[in-house]
Amino acid sequence: MKTYLLLIFVLFTLCLSAQVPATIRIDSLSHRGKVLHEGWKWHAGDNPEWADPDFDDSEWTTVNPDQPMKSIPGLMEQKTGWFRAVIELSPEVAQRLFSLQISQSVASEVYINGLLARKFGKVSTNKDSIEAMNPFTSHTIGLPYSVSYPFIHVAIRVGYRDHFFYEQVGHNQNHCLRAVLYETEYASRPNRYRQYQIYNGWFLVGVFSILTFLHLAFYLFFRAQRANFYFSGTTFFLGLAFFCIPLVFDYIESLRSFFFIQLFETAAFPLAYLFLVRAVYEIYGHPKGLIYKILIGGVCLSLLSLFTPYSVGSFNIELFAELLMTMEVIRVTLIAFRAKQPGARFILIGMIVSLVMYIIFYGQIILETEGFTRGSRFLGIVAYQIAVLCVPLAISFYLALNFAQVNKNLVQQLRENNALIEKNLKVEQDRQHLLEQQNELLEKQVNERTAALKQSLDELQLAQSQLIQKEKLASLGELTAGIAHEIQNPLNFVNNFAELSVELIEECPQPPEGANEDWLPQDSPPGGWGAFWDDLRLNLQKINHHGKRASSIVKNMLLHSRASTGERTMTDLNQMTDECLRLSYHGMRAKDKQFNAQFETSFAENLPLVNIVSEDINRVLLNLFNNAFYAVRQQSIQLNNPAYLPKVTASTSLITAENGKQYVAVCIKDNGAGISPNSLEKIFQPFFTTKPTGEGTGLGLSLSYDIVTKGHHGLLEVESTPAAAQRTGETMFWVKLPI
Repeated sequence: MKTYLLLIFVLFTLCLSAQVPATIRIDSLSHRGKVLHEGWKWHAGDNPEWADPDFDDSEWTTVNPDQPMKSIPGLMEQKTGWFRAVIELSPEVAQRLFSLQISQSVASEVYINGLLARKFGKVSTNKDSIEAMNPFTSHTIGLPYSVSYPFIHVAIRVGYRDHFFYEQVGHNQNHCLRAVLYETEYASRPNRYRQYQIYNGWFLVGVFSILTFLHLAFYLFFRAQRANFYFSGTTFFLGLAFFCIPLVFDYIESLRSFFFIQLFETAAFPLAYLFLVRAVYEIYGHPKGLIYKILIGGVCLSLLSLFTPYSVGSFNIELFAELLMTMEVIRVTLIAFRAKQPGARFILIGMIVSLVMYIIFYGQIILETEGFTRGSRFLGIVAYQIAVLCVPLAISFYLALNFAQVNKNLVQQLRENNALIEKNLKVEQDRQHLLEQQNELLEKQVNERTAALKQSLDELQLAQSQLIQKEKLASLGELTAGIAHEIQNPLNFVNNFAELSVELIEECPQPPEGANEDWLPQDSPPGGWGAFWDDLRLNLQKINHHGKRASSIVKNMLLHSRASTGERTMTDLNQMTDECLRLSYHGMRAKDKQFNAQFETSFAENLPLVNIVSEDINRVLLNLFNNAFYAVRQQSIQLNNPAYLPKVTASTSLITAENGKQYVAVCIKDNGAGISPNSLEKIFQPFFTTKPTGEGTGLGLSLSYDIVTKGHHGLLEVESTPAAAQRTGETMFWVKLPI
C-alpha cells in the first residue's frame, strides 16, 4: 500500500513540474532594479502560438539574451526568434507595482501573459523590413497583476537586421536584448549615468567649438604659425565626435541611424589625433618620418576594419587613436624637452596626465566587463574627460602664449618702425622740397616742348588734309575721264535716234482730204500708219531712256566730286554697284586705250534696300573697283601673255553673320597679282600703299574702311591669294552693310 502511495506522489510531483516551467524568482528588489539575464528560453524561427503562456517550451534552449548577437543560436541565420520566461514574485514583492525596462539591438514585440503589450521597432518575416532599435535607448512596460499569481509569463518575439557594424557598440558588446525589472516609481526616474553622458557630451562640444574658432582665428591672423591650423582640425573633429554622444543617447531610436552615427564618431577620433600629431610636429619643427606614415596607415586600416562583418569595433579603434597617438606625441615632446625647446615641459606634463587618465579609463572598462561595480562608471567618465581635455588645453594654452609673444614682438617692432619713420620723414621732406624745384623746371620744359609738338601736330594735320584733298582730286580726275567716255554712248544714241525720227516724220505722206486712215501711196513702207507711228514712238522712248542714263552718270559724278552731306537714303546696291563698275572701267580705259578687261556681275534678286549715305558708299565702291582694274592691268603688263584674261567680278548677296545679324554684302573680285600676307595685315592703315611712288597716296582703303565700319557700322574684309608660278592671284573685297 505504501508503495502505491509513494508512486502516486512521485507521478503527481512530475506532473506539477511538467506544467510549471523554470522561473525567474524575485524575492527582493532594490531601487537599481533586477537584470533578468537568467531563466530565459530561446527558439529561432517564428510561430504566433509561442506567445501562449501554456505553450510547452521545455525543449527550447536556455540562453542569456544579454549577449552579443552571434551568441544567440540561429538568430543571425533565420533573422527571427522568440524569448520566453516566467517571472515568479514572492508574496512581499508582489504587493508593489512593477515595470519592465527593455533595451535592445533588435526589433521586438513583447507579450505579457499572452497579450501583446508593446512593439519596439518592426518585426517582420521579410528581413529587409525589420527595423531594429538603438541599444542605448530604454523602453518601459508596466506589468499588470497576473491572473496566474504569482507568475508573470513574458514572451518576446525578436527580429534581427544585418549590418556591417554589428559587433561593437561604444565600449560595450552589442547585446541582443536586456530586460531589467524595476519598481514603477524607480523606473520613471531619469538615469543619472545617461544624463551625465549627455551633459558631458554637450560640454565637450562647446569647449572644442570655442577652441576651433579661436585657433582658426589665430591661424588666419598669423599664417606663419601653421600649428594653429592643424590644432583647429584636432578640436573640430573632437567636437564632431562628442556631438554624436547626445544624439545617440537622446535623439536616435533606429539602429541603422545609430550605427551610422557611431561609425562617424569612431572615424572622427583617429582624424582628430592625426591632426594633433601634425600640430605637435609643427610646434617643435619635427620632421614627418616613418612613424608618422605608420600611424596614417594604421588609422586607414583600422577604419577599413569597420566595414568587415563583425569588426573589431569602435573600442579598439579609439584605443589605437587615443593611446598610441598620445604616446607618439609624448615621444616627440620628450625629444623637444631634451633639446630644451620652449613650452615642451608644459606640454609634456599635460601629455603624461592625459596618458594616465586614459589608462584609468580603459582599465575601468576592462575590469567592469569582468564584473567590476557599475559605480566605477562615473570615475571612468571623469578620467576620460580629463584625458580628452588635458592635451588640447595644454597645447591651446601654449599656442595662445606663443601667439601673445608674437603680438608683443610685433608691437615692439611697430614702435621701432614708427621711430624710424619719424627719422626718415624729415629727410623725405628735404627731398620733397628738392623734387618740387625740379618738377617746376621740368614742367616749364614740358610746356615749351608741348607747344612745339602741338605746332608740329597742326602742320601734320594740315599736310594730311592736303593729301586727302589730293586723293579726292585724283579720284575726281579719273572719274571725269570715265564719265566723258561713258556719257558719249548715250548721247550718240540720242542724236542718232533723234535724226531718224526727223527723217521718219519727213517721209510720212500727208493723206488727201477725205481719205481714210488706211490710205497710203504705193511706194510707202508696209504696215500702214500704225507702223510709222510705232517706230516713231520706240525711237522717242530710247531717246528718253538714254537721256536718263546720261543724267544718272552726271549725278554720280557730282556725288563723287562734292563733299558728303551725311544724309542717309534707302538705296539699291545692285544699281549703285553696276554704275560704279562701269564708271571705273571706262575711267581706266580713258587713261590707257590699250587696256581691255572682262567684267561680270552677279546680283542677288529681291535684294533689300539699305539705309546709307550714298555719296560715301559710292566713293568706297569706286575706290575698290579702281584698285581691282589697276591690279589686273598691272598683272597683264607684267605677264605680257595673251593667254591671261584680266577679269573683275562684282556680286551682291544677303548673308547672316554668326551673331544672327543680317548684312547686304558686295563682293569685288579680281584675278590680279594678289596681296602678300605681310601687306595684307597693313592694308587698311593710313598712308600704306602697294603702288609705286607717285601713283598712290595710301588713303583710299583707309578712308573706305572708316566709312564702312565707323560711318555705317558695317564690315570691310579682304581675302587674297598671291600669284604663283603656274597660276594667277586672286583678291576679294567684301563690303557688308547692316540692314
